[in-house]
Parts: sequence; structure tokens; C-alpha cells
Amino acid sequence: MYEYFVGFRYLASRSRASLSIISLISIVGVFLGVTALVSVVSVTGGFQETFRDKVLGINSHVLIMTYAQEDFSEYRDVQALVEKEIDGVIAAAPFIFYEMMIASETNLSGILIKGVEPDQLDEVSDLPGYILADSEEEREALIEGLKYDRNRTEAQKKETPPNILMGRVLAEKLDVHPGDLVRVVSPRRGIPGESRYGPRQMAPTDRVFKLIGLYDSGFLDYDNRLIITDYRALQEFFNHPDVVTGIEIKVEDITKTGAIRDKLNGMLNQGPGLERFRIIDWKDLNHNLFTSLELQKIVLTIIMTFIVIVASFNIVGTLIMLVLDKQKEIAILKSMGATDGGVMRVFIFQGLFIGGVGTILGLLGGYGMCTLIQVYDFGLDPQVYLIDRLPVKMVPLEFGLVGLCALAISFFATLYPSWWAAQLPPLEGIRYD
Repeated sequence: MYEYFVGFRYLASRSRASLSIISLISIVGVFLGVTALVSVVSVTGGFQETFRDKVLGINSHVLIMTYAQEDFSEYRDVQALVEKEIDGVIAAAPFIFYEMMIASETNLSGILIKGVEPDQLDEVSDLPGYILADSEEEREALIEGLKYDRNRTEAQKKETPPNILMGRVLAEKLDVHPGDLVRVVSPRRGIPGESRYGPRQMAPTDRVFKLIGLYDSGFLDYDNRLIITDYRALQEFFNHPDVVTGIEIKVEDITKTGAIRDKLNGMLNQGPGLERFRIIDWKDLNHNLFTSLELQKIVLTIIMTFIVIVASFNIVGTLIMLVLDKQKEIAILKSMGATDGGVMRVFIFQGLFIGGVGTILGLLGGYGMCTLIQVYDFGLDPQVYLIDRLPVKMVPLEFGLVGLCALAISFFATLYPSWWAAQLPPLEGIRYD
């Protein structure tokens, strides 16, 4: 145990103020590196979680569609099969998804219009929670207002057009408010592809819709483009009363969507060459987004780790100067019977002490930085980052891994100076004393 006592005495010695200053600089270097690394890992993790939550807040976890956008008229049978045979499914519902144009009296914009089953909207999506309403009753009334009755007369249809919800950002762009009428234009009438009756008619058409409410998901890609209505209204608009784009499925555990996708593929697609249904999960649907976020996190983590490595060179310099200053003491220790391993442990302890103090302070500094980000809610430009707040996610495991990484780097930084100290001949240290 003498190694730790001697090592601490060397660090605490006031005989050389310059060494104390260099030790302090080494601690500060490790502190700053660890603080930066923890902050970057937490912020990039926050981006990943926020984007995932936003994407899954609007979309379901698994989608069943047909290849080449063929007729999907047996969707009720497929929906019943999914709900009956697949474990872990919360709900399944039909949907229609299409690119269109929307025009108000002052502006127009390209949109994605999604037809949903209003009765199941809260079962397959978190969208109801994003609807801007003063009370839960008002929110439920807006969802109820999406319902569309196809059995109305032509006069009733003209008098009361289908209702829609749109994102707050899109409403501001179009300068419209709840209660206003907008015109939705389809460049092609009908869901594209072949039907059982032959090629579909592709003449442009338009229809008036009534805006009844707004939502704000905090994700610009949706708030600026996505419109929600009853899928029956779109079936009528496309002149195909019993066809949908697909079925969306919400599951209990999003980590099992891959297994559910594979099971559905085996049930619905019977053998090679007979694959009619395209089944994708939320990772497939947003593959590029999540891949780029993961790559960004890896690259930034590597860069910040190099900052910690650079800071560890201060530890190397500190120990080398300490060895040069303590040659006499090292010689005395060895002449009294200290082994090479014991001398090495003296300086390894000093390096680990410097690295450990810097690491602990860095972890505390990183925690403080992340807490400040959460408390003061730093804003972002959604036009650039797609979200309007700087997210942060603190994971204890990641904090622990960063701490272990910093300590490992500090340990390796001590090896050469410690080995050099152990190799000093005892006579060299006391010959000229």
C-alpha cells in the first residue's frame, strides 16, 4: 500500500508549484473532454429519441401495402387476420395515403393527405394528443367531426364538404383557420395502378374540404405537409369505394416489429414469386433518417473521444516531469527494496488520480450542461433541424461508459512514464547528490 501513500504525497507536495499547476491543467483538460463527450452523447441521443417519437407519434409501427399499388380491396380480411393471429398487436386500421396539392384563397402547397379510420385514430396513432384543443372533450369532438358518410345525397355533399385536420405550420402558410374551406387538387383521379376493371382514369380533379382543426406535432415534415381526413372521403374522391392504400398496425413493443413483419410476410406472401404484399416496419420506413442520426452520433462520439485522448497527453507530460523531479526519491525507494512494479504503481496511481478527478468532474459537468439544456429549453430553427427544441436524453449507462472510457485512456497514458520511472538505475539518482 506504500505506493498509494507515496504517489499521493508526490501530488500533494508543494516543493514544486509548477508541477501542481501542470497537474491542475491535466485535470481541467480531462474535465473539459469528458464534459463535451457526455453532452454530445446525450444531445445526439436526444435527437434520436425525439425523431423516433415524432415519427411514431404520427405513423404506426408496421404497414401492410400491396406491391405496384394494386387494388387492396380485401383489407378487412387482412385486418381481422392481423388482430386475431399476431401477438402483441394493439390495433390495426385501414389508411389511404396520397400526394396532392392544396389551395386556399391566398396560397397553395404540395401536401400528403392521409385517410384514416376516425374511430381507431387514437388506437394506431398518437396524433390525437397533438391536436390543438382547449379540452379533451373538444379534441374528441374534432376527431368525431372527421367521420364521413358516403350515403349522403349530392346536395348534402355540396352543402357539407368532408372535414380535415392540418398542421399549424401549413395553416399559417395557407393563411387559413378552422372553419375555412380549402380546395384539394389531385393530378390523377384514382389510386394509381391497375384495377380489376382495367386501367384507371387519370384525369385531374379537385374537391372542397373544410378545415375543422389544427395539430402541432413539433416535427416540421408533418406540420408543414400532412393533412388528415376520413379514408371514406378519399375513397369517394378517388372513385374507388372499397380500396385502400394499406393497413397500419400499432404494437405493444416497438423492438419486436421486425419479428412481427417477418411473421406477417410468411402469412400473407405464399412463396417466391407470389409476394403481393409489401410489409415494412417503422425502421424501414425511416431508414435513411435513423441511419444518418446513428452515423452522426458515432462520428461525434469519436471526435469527442479524441479530445479526451489529447487531454490525456497532459497526464503523460505531468508524469514525465514528475519522474525527472523525483529521480532521487525513486532511487532511494529502489535502494530500500521497492520493486520495479511498486515504482510503476506509484506513478500509475498518480495518473489515475488525475484522470479520475477529471472524469468525475467531467461527468458532473456533463450532467449540469444537459440539465441546463432541459431547463432553459434552447430553441432550434425547424426549417433546418425539423424540430424546434434542442433535445437531450441522459442515459446512466452511457455516462458510465464515458467514465470508464476516460479512466481507460488515463490508465494507458500512465504506462510509459511509469515504466520509464521503474527502469531508472538507483545509482543514477543518488550519484551526484
